[in-house]
Amino acid sequence: MRIAVLVLLALATAGAGFVAFHGKSVPVGALFLSSASLLIGAIVAFVHLRHAGLAVLTALAPLPGMIAAGAFAVQSGLSVSGLLAVYGLSYLTASCLGGDIWRRILDAAEPAAAAREALARIIVPVVLGILVAAALIVGWLFRDARMLGLGGACELGAGALSALVFVPFASAVMSFREGFFVAANRARERREGLLRLATLVVEPRWGMSLSGIAVVFATLGWFGAEPVLLHSALLAQPALWGASALLIFLVSIAAGRDWRNALATVLALAALTLLGLFLWARSTGHLSTPTFIELAIVATAALLPILMLVVWSRTYRRSGDTLAVARLRAIEDLGLAPWFGVAGAGAAALPWVLLHGSVAMLSAMFLLAGAAGLLAMPALATALDSLVPRRRSVDELYGRG
Repeated sequence: MRIAVLVLLALATAGAGFVAFHGKSVPVGALFLSSASLLIGAIVAFVHLRHAGLAVLTALAPLPGMIAAGAFAVQSGLSVSGLLAVYGLSYLTASCLGGDIWRRILDAAEPAAAAREALARIIVPVVLGILVAAALIVGWLFRDARMLGLGGACELGAGALSALVFVPFASAVMSFREGFFVAANRARERREGLLRLATLVVEPRWGMSLSGIAVVFATLGWFGAEPVLLHSALLAQPALWGASALLIFLVSIAAGRDWRNALATVLALAALTLLGLFLWARSTGHLSTPTFIELAIVATAALLPILMLVVWSRTYRRSGDTLAVARLRAIEDLGLAPWFGVAGAGAAALPWVLLHGSVAMLSAMFLLAGAAGLLAMPALATALDSLVPRRRSVDELYGRG
């Protein structure tokens, strides 16, 4: 049945590609740069997963959906940089999903069971993040560039959905031999030190220190982005800024049932957005409407791992773990997959620097998104827990029995 589904998906992809490219000439340079991007994405995924088939799948999984929605997105005015940003976010989704499957297989799960369990665990955060991104893009551009916003939202949703469908179905029929387990277990052992560094954010002293760094960057971004905010007709809309922050806060509350995590999410994304506006304005001299879509997608690249952390932390808290232990276990489950995801997304865009130099800023912003989602947000949440202590029951204070 899984093979039959894969055959149907492949036929649907071929049909979508035929409809999208029939009668249209594709520049040779674009094919060359696209091939280079896919090769770089596959190499980064192989370093992460140590399985050639799973690495190629991670790099190619976003393409069917992007091809299916590509014609409408291009007609609506979505730029090449926008398409690269969509691919980067979809690649991040595939990397996180593939990383969870990889971890479960190493823990002796069958490939089919690992794919099914990983998809069940990751689908809610990804869907919530994509819906938030689509709502923000359409809402911000509804007045001035309605079709561009709809095209960007459709392409974003199609790319993420493609990753969610192809990665579990294809990985479920792959074979994982003894050489994979040897190489993957060695890689996991070598990465344990890096993962321990990433979990330091749950300690109050490190959480406070990293929160201070995030506040400094947010302040620099605010003063640097102030001219852009004042002179851009698109960005000079305080009501939309407030509505966007409220939407992210409410979605985080719904996902994690914790206002401190929700506030930390808003603060981390605000710092990333302000810093991104400042850096983009300095590098290009202006902020165009298509560039706004790229910035929104980069912010979503930070939001996806944040939602995974808050959803998984809530699950562990409901099972009886303390807040710090639940957050620590969620970070350990997430592992380094998002870091490889943002690194691969940024590296895959680099060949297109030959076409336009501003793509280099997109690559750098993906790395900053990883730092905002995986370091700044947990640090801010830990700092808020220290500054605003939670009410604790008698059992929590004195133990049970």
